[in-house]
Amino acid sequence: MGQLYQTLGVNEDCEDETLRLAFIHLAKQFHPDSGTKEADAVRFAEVESAYREIRKLRNDLKENNSQLLPDVEEFDIKHTAPQHRHYLNYDVGIGTPSKRQKLHTIERAQKAVENVMEHRLKKLQAEERNTLIGMDKKRAQDIKTRYGMDRLVEDLIQEAMNKGEFSDLPGIGKPLKNINRQNPYVDFTTHKLNQVLIENGFTPEWIQLSKEIREETKELQKLLTEARNELGLIPLNLEEKKSWTNTIENLKPSIKKLNNKIDKYNLLVPILQKQMLHVNLETLAEQVLSKEPVRSIKQKSAKKDINNSYNNNNNLDIFNLFQTIFRKKIT
Repeated sequence: MGQLYQTLGVNEDCEDETLRLAFIHLAKQFHPDSGTKEADAVRFAEVESAYREIRKLRNDLKENNSQLLPDVEEFDIKHTAPQHRHYLNYDVGIGTPSKRQKLHTIERAQKAVENVMEHRLKKLQAEERNTLIGMDKKRAQDIKTRYGMDRLVEDLIQEAMNKGEFSDLPGIGKPLKNINRQNPYVDFTTHKLNQVLIENGFTPEWIQLSKEIREETKELQKLLTEARNELGLIPLNLEEKKSWTNTIENLKPSIKKLNNKIDKYNLLVPILQKQMLHVNLETLAEQVLSKEPVRSIKQKSAKKDINNSYNNNNNLDIFNLFQTIFRKKIT
């Protein structure tokens, strides 16, 4: 036995891995096909025989030792049912077994209801396939043409028309609007965006600004007209001039805001011809001041009515006088 270990050049108590590495080293050294100077077939056979004998003896020794040891029962969790297994009888969840059983029963009932509903839906779908509408749909799908999708859409439209779903549409029986018309000064994307907004009840910002500008301008003219009606005819006296000047000064902040809106409107409006000029308060005031106040017009009309009534009364008095004289002559 010791001679075998000496042949391999290792100790008797070496490990199996050390023994294997020693055999590999000597086999590479003495193998006839290694091409080294130490290559020797006889020496290689001795090394191989010694390694095989040692491996055989070690394996036999391990088997004998295993037979002498007492049998130890090894428990494997993979093959042994765990003690808490009875908690998993009703799927997953928490709680006592009775609560889990109730939940499991409720889930089974819900699944049963879903299965019944699904079965009924399938049955209704099967019945619909046998109806005329279902057969028409199936026939339309079976017809394979180059424009299959267009054909299917056309069939669905015709079906909806037969049901009367298009009877209450606005503009029925009228030609379609020319959707290709667009503003040449606006790009296509902006045009379509504005069109979508208008159809949904929205208006572009520049249109809203235009409306606000017109309304505020009319309001300014109304305020100036009301202030003018409180004054007399031209030329104005000192007190009236002062009142008119104060009115103009009070309206200057409003004019400034209005002109700012006009600037914003001119930047947003897509058409150059729709741009506006600033409102000139002085010019607007001169136009209103040049008009005759309503109060003087009313006074003139009142005087005219008085004169007319006076003339009518005089005419009546003369007529009565002649009538009285004529009656006396007759009598």
